Amino acid sequence: NENYHSTTANNDYWSVSLFKAFDRCEASGLAMVRGEYEQEQTTSLLVGSYVDAYVSGTQTSFIEQHPEIFNSRTGELKADYRKADELIRAIESQPLMVEYLTGEKQTIMSAELFDVPWKIKIDVHGGNRIVDLKTVKDFEPLYKEGFGRVSWIEYWGYDTQGAIYQKIEQIASGRTEPLPFYIVAVTKEKVPDVAVIQIPQHVLDTALKVVESKIDRFDLVKHGDIEPNRCGKCDYCKRTKKLAEPEVFETVEM
Repeated sequence: NENYHSTTANNDYWSVSLFKAFDRCEASGLAMVRGEYEQEQTTSLLVGSYVDAYVSGTQTSFIEQHPEIFNSRTGELKADYRKADELIRAIESQPLMVEYLTGEKQTIMSAELFDVPWKIKIDVHGGNRIVDLKTVKDFEPLYKEGFGRVSWIEYWGYDTQGAIYQKIEQIASGRTEPLPFYIVAVTKEKVPDVAVIQIPQHVLDTALKVVESKIDRFDLVKHGDIEPNRCGKCDYCKRTKKLAEPEVFETVEM
């Protein structure tokens, strides 16, 4: 736990978050590996992290690391973060969610997959299943460039996460068969919606094939063997953009 998110660990191992970062933008992902760029800690992310910390039993350390979410005078959560307590109450009101969130918390494992080392941290290792807690805006489909409207699970790459978690856990534990992967989800809507979802094995298998098809190139980029592609759209690319010559305006056909 002390060094899981360290620059050294990210240099030595691949993780789901690192793979997804490279998939979004190789240049940004490489900068994250090198400790030159960090994802902004938005209010939305901190609300989700607060809920995660509560469920995993690490709330005390989270509070110590993020005193800015509390009112220094009253000691209560600031208005922007009170939603977190509401989401926690929504989870606790559902016996099925409580059941699926019962087990060994924040289980760290590592193994080699596709000839590169990986590290994972499982939210809940339930013995006979792998469970990940998600706090999301809502359960509506989202537009993904090149794919059209897709489910929120595919949009945020949770199928990819499940596939990697499942395979690394299987290799590390020596299982002959993989454990099923579940998402326990709660939305940040005015009235939170809740769900316990199993991602089917064929979806996980497909996602893992996509990882296999991309990881060789990503690993070469990570170790400086080839130059990273820039997406040109993310905050990192905009921040490090260097204009060389004027662009020619072109109309866009809708």
